[in-house]
Amino acid sequence: MEWCDADGRNVKHTTIIDELRGYASMGGKIYIGADSMYRNTKCVFACTIALHDAKQQIAKYYFKKERDNSSKYEDLTVKINKEVDLAINTALEIRSEIPGSSIEIHVDIGKKKKNTTRFLVKQIRGWVTGLGFACCIKPNSWASSDIADWHTK
Repeated sequence: MEWCDADGRNVKHTTIIDELRGYASMGGKIYIGADSMYRNTKCVFACTIALHDAKQQIAKYYFKKERDNSSKYEDLTVKINKEVDLAINTALEIRSEIPGSSIEIHVDIGKKKKNTTRFLVKQIRGWVTGLGFACCIKPNSWASSDIADWHTK
């Protein structure tokens, strides 16, 4: 899986880290989200790194996609755990290269009655915050629910 910019052009890992480092040094928060789409025994996962800060006049993101033909992702819990794992691993890598950066992980789950993922909220929030990251869920999890979702189609 290679990282791409919003236009789908490949971007080197070092280029992204350099940009994130500059952005974080100016007080910017790094938003990370992942989402997936399961169809016909095929699951497409997308992970995003988003930068959004009105003071720095920036709204930009990077994404990477992964396809898996395993039917195990029919199980909603397995699929959501894989999404969160992708986001967490990305966040851990960024934190190791940019210590002290402010990172918020966006998870495509919600606690409203209509959300089929509501039973996962406590577990997933504990997993993310236990690793020292801020956790955001629906309806405020735009890095996963909007940006990553767009790239799963």
